[in-house]
Amino acid sequence: MKSRAAKVKILPYISEYPAINLLSDLKVGYGAASLKLSTEDAAMGLQQIAFWIRKARGVLPVYVKIGGPNARNDIRQLVALGADGLIAPMVESAYGLENFIEAFRTYTTPLQFGTLKKHINVETVTAVRQLDSILAHPLAAELDEITIGCSDLSKSMGLAVTHPEVVRMTEEVTRKTRERGIEVSFGGGVTPSNIDARLARVLPNYFNTRVMTFRYDPAVVYRSAIRKALEFELAMLALDRQEGFLSPEEERSRALELKKRMDSAPL
Repeated sequence: MKSRAAKVKILPYISEYPAINLLSDLKVGYGAASLKLSTEDAAMGLQQIAFWIRKARGVLPVYVKIGGPNARNDIRQLVALGADGLIAPMVESAYGLENFIEAFRTYTTPLQFGTLKKHINVETVTAVRQLDSILAHPLAAELDEITIGCSDLSKSMGLAVTHPEVVRMTEEVTRKTRERGIEVSFGGGVTPSNIDARLARVLPNYFNTRVMTFRYDPAVVYRSAIRKALEFELAMLALDRQEGFLSPEEERSRALELKKRMDSAPL
């Protein structure tokens, strides 16, 4: 009697290389400046962040958004993991800035404090109204960058991200921040079809998708760069699911949202 070989179910395996190759392509071909991770809105775990810090090493610096201006445990652990800089979300006052810088100083050596990048997010109408006092605080001199979170800003105003008043506030924050010698990035609701018109109005130093930051060059058209960045985010989701950082349901839900942004109609 013939023996019947046992059937082995082979699960599909996604190589890490599509995501890593795209990371290199984004730097070399499209001027990507950094990889942006987050324990806050993206709810990334420390093992997941450590994985991407390792994969990006030698390609792009990695900046991580912490859970809040005073998220001291995040600061301590992310510095130990080798993040190149930290981003404090929802800084709405000079006191929030002070909390972030003092916590940052507490969990770094003097050399680390001077070397690691320090960013804050201005992402609510309250923060915009308090911007002058934030920029006037002596500790604002420690900041390398202010990021304008246009999605949260627009939600705090009950308006669409491309509403003229949101754009006006984004321009105002950019102008005032650059006048203080601090670089500016903006993100939120960025799609291939709207990025170039928004950049031409705001004129930031940088702009970002959820995970990728680019230095802005007024001579460059960025529609293709945003599409490539969204492709990278899809590959990143697949690899995160493979590594056990995301459930299949999480990957599917986030991938659907990314594909909507990639396929968005021109404004």
